[in-house]
Amino acid sequence: MSDHDAPEGYEGEVTVAVDGAPPRTARAALAARFDPLAGHVVWTGRVDAQLAPRTSVQITTPHGTARADATETDPWGNTRLAGTGRPPFPVELLDGGAAG
Repeated sequence: MSDHDAPEGYEGEVTVAVDGAPPRTARAALAARFDPLAGHVVWTGRVDAQLAPRTSVQITTPHGTARADATETDPWGNTRLAGTGRPPFPVELLDGGAAG
């Protein structure tokens, strides 16, 4: 397995902002990996906030902010996310070794 196959991520508190609603704090587990078929880094995760599927949200970690789409609710009531664009946490492939 190459270095690009191992996911990088963030686990901890995030701020979840949905247009038209006040931001709220939640816990999240987020991961990024290089997708060779897409040709770029993709990121996904889950957040312990209830969001309707197809809701666009802004996720903020201590490292940055990014947009994501809510995809579904898991059996434990968490919302699964699919990130769009650069993840809101360091990724070595993108940051040239600054992850950690």
